[in-house]
Amino acid sequence: MSVESYFQHRADQFHALYGEEAAWQRRLNRWLRAGLYERAEIAVREIGQIPGASVLDVGCGSGRNSVLFVKAGARRVLGIDLAENMVKLARQFSEAHGAASTGRAGKGQTGNGQTEFICGDFMTFNCEERFDAAVALGVFDYIAEPEPLLRKMASLANKKIIASFPGNSPVRAPLRKFRYALRGCPVYFYSEAGLKQAFEQAGMPQARIIPYASSGFMGIVELGLSRGGE
Repeated sequence: MSVESYFQHRADQFHALYGEEAAWQRRLNRWLRAGLYERAEIAVREIGQIPGASVLDVGCGSGRNSVLFVKAGARRVLGIDLAENMVKLARQFSEAHGAASTGRAGKGQTGNGQTEFICGDFMTFNCEERFDAAVALGVFDYIAEPEPLLRKMASLANKKIIASFPGNSPVRAPLRKFRYALRGCPVYFYSEAGLKQAFEQAGMPQARIIPYASSGFMGIVELGLSRGGE
């Protein structure tokens, strides 16, 4: 099973990981899945430092983070994901939370924030638009070679790259790898030294590598001067 097929068939289950309809769900999720929340909080904080940011959300999933970016002040968020079912959920979630995605292209606007969600392979995605920030949360978990994806993100971002990476925990990593292998989906893990090398090879030696939760890393790159924005 490919990564695309895996998430196409399990879109609803992944979306439900963030279920917060009841207070007990919020408390349980924030305890069991602290990393999911912490990486999103770090990304939101970084996006909030760019007034009226335009954001490319790579591997947007069901759109939860895209909506958070709009609420943090982003004026435009473009989300792209391999799985059509994820994109459908993202449009529904965006609409339900006041960042409606409507119209033929899935565009919508609320206040100063606008969202758009498209289905496709980011690595073959042809886009002339440039964004203030390119974000990839929970994406590099399924990428064997991170450098090409990092370079593609850098080619479309003017100010920041924000990405999460699962750490190679001696307990959690093998269990997760085994669990995903049973469903035919590959998963990869990273060390701090390996990430520094990956960013250097992608032409971004200035990357900050920040540990988060129990065993994960955020890679944040300040790209400096604008390279011809929108």
